[in-house]
Amino acid sequence: MPPKSSAKGANKDAKSHKVSRAGGKKKHHRRESHSVFIHRVLKQVHPDTGVSSKAMSIMNSFVNDVFERTAAEASRLVHYNKRLTISSPEI
Repeated sequence: MPPKSSAKGANKDAKSHKVSRAGGKKKHHRRESHSVFIHRVLKQVHPDTGVSSKAMSIMNSFVNDVFERTAAEASRLVHYNKRLTISSPEI
């Protein structure tokens, strides 16, 4: 009679063995970044000016923060007015 494996041991074994894809490559998760758009606007305003990767990271964080705040405020307005859409008078 084979020895019984505990439930914890079986769970660890299931987690430790990762299922590989058919091609053998891991699935690459896309990161949302606004750096391409920031760079385009920079080149429109100052064509001869560049930006460092650290500055681009800061600008990307800034854009994400403003977007999250705008979305939160829009969500609050929708909840207050009990409607699904926001028009200019609510803003």
